[in-house]
Amino acid sequence: MVDASDRHLPSRAREILQHYLENPLTADSAEGISEWRLLDDYVQRRVEETRHALEWLVDRGLLVRTVSRATPPVYRLNRGTVAEAERLIHDLEPPPGHTE
Repeated sequence: MVDASDRHLPSRAREILQHYLENPLTADSAEGISEWRLLDDYVQRRVEETRHALEWLVDRGLLVRTVSRATPPVYRLNRGTVAEAERLIHDLEPPPGHTE
């Protein structure tokens, strides 16, 4: 049972418990839980990286962000900077046959 010494829940334990409370019929192994936790962590990192990249592009005028109350921001190419965007991509492309 939970006692006074258990009031400080480790963050991973909190995340797992929250998942079980939101999905009370869930039953999974440690490996299965690790997989969905890793997937959640991976997706969250990717979302943060994508937001950062989008902000970089918007700050430089290469993309335009449209904000609406009803939907999340939408991004589109700034047609006025197509030549600059193409030049940037071309200048940063690795030479043919180059592998990392």
